Amino acid sequence: MTVKKSLNLIAASFALLVLLVAPAAAQTLKNTKTINPKAPAPRLPNGKPDFSGLWARPGVQDITRSFENPNGMMNKGEPNPLPFTPWGQAQWDNYNPPKYGDYAGSCMPFGWIRSFTPHPMQIIQNNEYITFEFEQSTMFQTVNTEGLPHRDLAPSWFGDSRAHWEGDTLVIDVTNLNGYTKLGTIGHPMSDQSHLVMSFTRPDMGHMTFKWVLTDPKSYTRPITNERVFVLTPENELLEYGCMEGNLQALLEGAFTPWLGSTDSDTYRTFTPQRQWPAYDLTKKANMTGVIRQILSTDPFTFARIEAGGKMVDVVLAPPVRMDFRGLTAEELKTGVTVTVSAAPHKTTANEFRAETITLGNRTFDLR
Repeated sequence: MTVKKSLNLIAASFALLVLLVAPAAAQTLKNTKTINPKAPAPRLPNGKPDFSGLWARPGVQDITRSFENPNGMMNKGEPNPLPFTPWGQAQWDNYNPPKYGDYAGSCMPFGWIRSFTPHPMQIIQNNEYITFEFEQSTMFQTVNTEGLPHRDLAPSWFGDSRAHWEGDTLVIDVTNLNGYTKLGTIGHPMSDQSHLVMSFTRPDMGHMTFKWVLTDPKSYTRPITNERVFVLTPENELLEYGCMEGNLQALLEGAFTPWLGSTDSDTYRTFTPQRQWPAYDLTKKANMTGVIRQILSTDPFTFARIEAGGKMVDVVLAPPVRMDFRGLTAEELKTGVTVTVSAAPHKTTANEFRAETITLGNRTFDLR
């Protein structure tokens, strides 16, 4: 089974998991009234902003992508590549759901960040608690907002979450994470050393701003952050989501690989030391345009021989699963295709490079 077919099966399984038990409809009679999205945000009895409502969120499967929609929904991501530590780089390069499984595809909890996309979310709130109801796998999290201290709990998928107010901003502080979750579908890692801080504001009736900062010294050399805007959608309704009901047969038949636990203890499974980034001179990156003459390998990474500038060069591209996720399919990378790569030369092996980006026609793809 090709990587692309495996990924398509995973994506299709997610789509089939949703069991539509009733047509989407207004949740209450109040929703039949026109809502002015620019009206003032509602308030709780204690005077704090009330985030209650059903919210549509941007689909952020890759936190290095930024975009804004006409209705104000947006995502402001981190620059690519993320500032990985050597361990974080290994986890990022090792991520291969078709080969090793993915916890979400095996119906495990999504964790905080991955839960915020792509399915609807409803918030219910009072003076003391805020509850996030995620349609995804029918998950929920209830967080106290009175500034209580963290508890001595075992590490878990969502961690130990405590909230407090900073003016009109709700801040949720998360510790005791188990390190199993990813920051998005593409597989950016986080470890059991992670400390997550999420901030929410409601500037008006129709919009909510969401910002998170992750401090994870095991995975990243500095804190990483992400900002999003959610849009109120009172006309929608949460529906039942049966995860294992849709996945069990696919798992039993081997349509995709079941997730069998954390890979924290794994060493590099994709690149040997000779092919890892420190083996290349990033101070001498160059753009080369040429024709693919041979695909030397595709497992566990794509390695191509390219005729550029009158000579043959060998170029390490990226794991196929990453290129496929970013829209570059294996079928497009074939002999005879003209490409441009931004690549760094190997420090000791002549005519070998590792590419940061590859361009086909007018499309450029990040490979890091």
